[in-house]
Amino acid sequence: MVELPPKVTIMKGASPDLSAATYQIHDESHTIGNALRWMLMKNPKVEFCGYSVPHPSENVIQVRIQMYDNLSSLAALITALGDLDDVCATIEEKYIADMQAGDYERWVERS
Repeated sequence: MVELPPKVTIMKGASPDLSAATYQIHDESHTIGNALRWMLMKNPKVEFCGYSVPHPSENVIQVRIQMYDNLSSLAALITALGDLDDVCATIEEKYIADMQAGDYERWVERS
């Protein structure tokens, strides 16, 4: 049986207090990378955040986070992921409610 890697790994070179670290997130791409970077940068305690896709054939992204005041970048990452999940849940709820209300323009294709 093939063992799958953990979803998130901390790459070598992280500071001992994790105030600066690079995280590798498996099975993700630009779609979550850009949204996660945006959510992290909304946190005033985050000094820097950037992400990259190391190679198109690798199904991973790398997220670099640097914090002010030696705070934990891991805590910031976990908070940002939770906040991003909340935003997505809100969007989904409003989308479903609008679809159920049926108050949208319908387009009928004619042959």
